[in-house]
Amino acid sequence: MDRSFLKTFSDSVRCLSVDMVNAASSGHQGAAIGFSDVMAVLFNGGMNFDPLNENRDRLILSNGHASAMLYSAIFLSRKTPLTIDDLKNFRTFGGICQGHPVLNKELGIEMTTGALGQGLGAAVGIAIALKKKKIDSKVFVIVGDGCLMEGISHEAMTLAASLNLDNLIILFDDNDVCIDGRASSVTTDNFDRVEAYGWSCFKASGHSFDEIEDVIFKAKKSKHPAFVSFKTIIGKGTANEGTSACHGICVDKQNAMEYRRSIGFPEEAFSIPYNVGPSSRSEEFCTYPSDISDVLKDTVSELKKEFIEMAEAKSTRYYCGKVLERLSKRIPILIGGSSDLSESNCTISGSSIQIRPESFDGNYINYGVKEHAMGCVMNGLAIEGFIPFGGTFLVFSNYMLPAIRNAAIMKVAPIFVFTHDSVAVGEDGVTHQPIEQLAQLRAFPNLNVFRPCCGVEVVECIELAIQNRKTPSAIALSRQNLPYSEANNSAENKCSSGMYVFSEFDQNEKTPITIIATGSEVALGFDLKRNTSDYDFRIISAPCFELFDNSPEDHKKLMLSGRKIIIEAGSSNCLYKYKTQEDDIVIGIDEFGTSGSPSELFKMADLTVEAIMERLA
Repeated sequence: MDRSFLKTFSDSVRCLSVDMVNAASSGHQGAAIGFSDVMAVLFNGGMNFDPLNENRDRLILSNGHASAMLYSAIFLSRKTPLTIDDLKNFRTFGGICQGHPVLNKELGIEMTTGALGQGLGAAVGIAIALKKKKIDSKVFVIVGDGCLMEGISHEAMTLAASLNLDNLIILFDDNDVCIDGRASSVTTDNFDRVEAYGWSCFKASGHSFDEIEDVIFKAKKSKHPAFVSFKTIIGKGTANEGTSACHGICVDKQNAMEYRRSIGFPEEAFSIPYNVGPSSRSEEFCTYPSDISDVLKDTVSELKKEFIEMAEAKSTRYYCGKVLERLSKRIPILIGGSSDLSESNCTISGSSIQIRPESFDGNYINYGVKEHAMGCVMNGLAIEGFIPFGGTFLVFSNYMLPAIRNAAIMKVAPIFVFTHDSVAVGEDGVTHQPIEQLAQLRAFPNLNVFRPCCGVEVVECIELAIQNRKTPSAIALSRQNLPYSEANNSAENKCSSGMYVFSEFDQNEKTPITIIATGSEVALGFDLKRNTSDYDFRIISAPCFELFDNSPEDHKKLMLSGRKIIIEAGSSNCLYKYKTQEDDIVIGIDEFGTSGSPSELFKMADLTVEAIMERLA
């Protein structure tokens, strides 16, 4: 590529990035100024950038604060509908260029890149997805020092090494600057670290077009995942170049005019001496086959009938395993996995074929103890059209909250399988006993949290999770066996309303009380109904609060009418919103557990028939 053209492209990225941040009075200029030479090579032959072509290379910006740089380069590529006016509205309400870019494949944004390191983790998932699709393209991911300081970098890169993802290339903006000073003062040598993982590692100047082109060519030929360390100067050419003062706004509007003059550009903001003509993007977009509606419907019907005929006391994790096993045989885009807990999570089965370096035709990933990386990889797989599910204990959902949040933001729909969902894990002790996890998961916008009470509900919740392709799902499942409660084999998915009447009032002369419960505590409701004679109990199962909150108002009124007891073996914080009467009773667990049998722990938490009857007296 002509060096003068690359220089003009690179300077255009610099100036547009500076102008965007100044127009918004918000953003980051230093990384954009320092890494734009690499961007010029990438967008002009270094990679195949064609947003609507399934065979394109993928580019993920993991250090998302440099988003102005990405938007500028995409605009200059002439392969998207992005306009100069879109750049001028950077970080404005309602604008396309929101800042840390959200998932928008039409614009060439492969994923959101908010928290540092998230893009690196998701890139591993995307690389796995391309291998499964047999697409011979590369996944480039741009990272900064902050991304490599985050622990997710270790999890993601060791997983990539174990699978030998030779289609994954990390481009490291090695400017040795973080907000609080020199990155090297608070981290190890990243080159040596990644080389020790078994990656192919390269070094080059990030300001020499010859070196950039040469090293990208070498990385693309690597037989292993590749790591390229580009030595760059943050804020290159500005008054504070090479320092942390360049992290945010380092070139104000006045200095921008001087900067433009110094490189031979017009002084006016958003003016560039580069001919940006009409879009030349492809109009064809091939997608991975994903029409699974008929298979899903038939399998759901089969399983509901089978579970009712079984009429056995089983854990909901058991039922989930059976559902996933059946579906994995029939739905090729369903990809499973677990964070070293496959048997305990019941996510592995006879239909699981492990993905290995020599073959990506399988449908199961052994992640190892890498909950955070698992969540990020699942996001990458979902971005590429797969339906990933991955398991760990509910209490360890804490390790993957950033990935869950990103899934919700991007509106992709992995299925997070969380077993051992209450203090009923018993003698394992407080470390393994979730208390606050359900409440904190329910606090996420655009995340459906399911807690089924029986086999039929498990089937219905998984059906809903698979059908909803814009909302991720978390499914909380019991380790302990639950007493069988006769379920209705209805063609209707009763869980879709979030709450429904599992057992109606007996319509006798006793005082009517509604029990609203989730998961294993629905069985406690039946214990109350069977073992007390003073009240007429209606039992409502609430497998998904989020779906209930979005249900019609008349359904909400019907479910919440009359006096209620609201029960869940977890934090009570998210239960009080359903207390509509002064004499309603809310029973949760608002302290950490301890070692002991499940019955002892439920007694400690007042989750017994006797304790609840005392509250009613």
